[in-house]
Amino acid sequence: MHAPWAKSISGESLESRAHAIIAIVFLTLLGGVLIAAAMWMHHSTPSGKLYDVLSPYSVNGLTVQAPVRFKGVRVGEVKSISFDPNNPRLVRVQISIDSKTPITHATFAELEPQGVTGLSYLSLSDAGTDYAPLEARPGQVPEIPMHPSFIEVLSRNGESLVNQGNELALRMNDLLDARNRAHFSETLRHLEQASAELTALEAALHPAIQQLPATIAATRATMVASQRLIAHLDALIVAAQKPVVELGKSSVALQELAASGKDSLAVLNNQTLPELSALSQELKENSQSLHALGEELRRDPQSLLYGRQSPPPGPGQAGFAGGKS
Repeated sequence: MHAPWAKSISGESLESRAHAIIAIVFLTLLGGVLIAAAMWMHHSTPSGKLYDVLSPYSVNGLTVQAPVRFKGVRVGEVKSISFDPNNPRLVRVQISIDSKTPITHATFAELEPQGVTGLSYLSLSDAGTDYAPLEARPGQVPEIPMHPSFIEVLSRNGESLVNQGNELALRMNDLLDARNRAHFSETLRHLEQASAELTALEAALHPAIQQLPATIAATRATMVASQRLIAHLDALIVAAQKPVVELGKSSVALQELAASGKDSLAVLNNQTLPELSALSQELKENSQSLHALGEELRRDPQSLLYGRQSPPPGPGQAGFAGGKS
């Protein structure tokens, strides 16, 4: 006969074996499902073409099997990330993308973040300047250049921005020293004074502004009167054109008369005046002769009847009265 405790141990052993068999079956089924899923995913993945992305920048957040997107469409994944053996300063990222993806000489890669996870994916874009397909030499993989991402540009420019901010702060400190603050306060006082003066000027100009419509109306009336005056002047000018034409004709006649007078004056200067001068000289000589004759007759009227008497004897001549003693 078996003891009661022997039956109990035999029952627990069978129950443990049943649980182990169930666990083994479950793990077998799960493994089969995973293998089938992996094989399905492997066969469903389209055949890809290998490209190398050379990056002189950091690829922080990029991992193997990270997605590769072309203009937002997933076209492949990252296969490997390593340093370039020819240039250790470059990072060589090998990607596998769909062979139907239009990769050209103008295609470039950028690193884009995946939300707030800290991970990144590779984004391919096309500048649209060269549509020739990107091909490589035999035995080599085509290379796609890497452009800096927005974060990379921001981090590179961050130091210069900080330096500029520090310099701006120093300049602001120099600008807002005690002396300049005093100048600013004085300037504000002057502005307040100027504002008060402008207010007073506005109040003084307000009556003139109120009279401005009447002034404008008077100006318009003056302009209308001026236009009428201009019209009358135009008519007067038209009426005065005929006398001006006649005056022009008179001017021509006067010019002809002046030319004739000029010829007459030339004749007078060249002929008449010399003859008059000779005649005047002759008359002068005749007048002198008559004057001398008149004087002689006045002194000796008898000479007109008896002729001229001999002049009295002079010294040394006979009959000279002065020679007698």
